Amino acid sequence: MIAITGDVRGKRLEILKKHRIGRMFIQKLIHPYHNEAWGFDNGAFKDWLSGKEFDRDRYLRALEKAVRISEIYHPPYIAVIPDIVAGGMKSLEFSISWLETELSSIPFNWYLAVQDGIDPLEIENTLRNYPQIKGLFLGGTDEFKKTAPFWSSLAHSLGLKFHYARAGSMKKVELAKKSLADSLDSSLPLWTNRKLERFIKALYRPAQLELF
Repeated sequence: MIAITGDVRGKRLEILKKHRIGRMFIQKLIHPYHNEAWGFDNGAFKDWLSGKEFDRDRYLRALEKAVRISEIYHPPYIAVIPDIVAGGMKSLEFSISWLETELSSIPFNWYLAVQDGIDPLEIENTLRNYPQIKGLFLGGTDEFKKTAPFWSSLAHSLGLKFHYARAGSMKKVELAKKSLADSLDSSLPLWTNRKLERFIKALYRPAQLELF
């Protein structure tokens, strides 16, 4: 499984390199290390937490920089299509509008965000009709995160990848592994060296699969 955390620099970056852990960037992009599985987020969640509307202009500026970085180094492992946090079907419509306009000519590995209120059938139709989508990005509430196995299965059935977003606890890291996620992102390694150590151990530890 590919793991991605936040913007880490300095000495701790050497630990990330050793364990092949990438970083997720929003607007403060810097060059990735050699073969880093870096991510390009859209910033919608950050705006939502601040009670703000999605900052379209900021995103477009960051997108322009991400394109330049990908041309000099290498493209992001994952790029999240703009979405509306907690927006349900409106979020899907919003994402499609971006795919058909500003993102249509940018050959990134675009991931479609799914969250509370999304219709699975509409998601499946979208994945079939938009080949530029390379995977599903699991957002949503803690309750919605429990549906990870379903979305993972759907993505894999169509030959796409599944990313578990905001795995903010060891329990969620374990759920991502049980769901056979191809990748996850987590802020856990950012807080303390102890949490970074626990996070790395959790990644390498085999998932405790439930028996039925």
